[in-house]
Amino acid sequence: MSRVTYSGVSAIHAGCMDCDKAWGTRNALALAARHHDATGHTTWCDQVIMTRYGEMRPEHGDAYGARPPT
Repeated sequence: MSRVTYSGVSAIHAGCMDCDKAWGTRNALALAARHHDATGHTTWCDQVIMTRYGEMRPEHGDAYGARPPT
């Protein structure tokens, strides 16, 4: 069986529990890891995992329910 599949992981927000720095970029996970390595601080990262099967059609919108402009 062949099907169109898309999977992705996106690091959307990361931060430091000790000095309150925060990162909201695509490489937030890497920045949190590097900050921990450099300082020894406790860091965290929130991630979103997306999996989609089938062709995306405009009427379906995105993973958050937003619909593209018409």
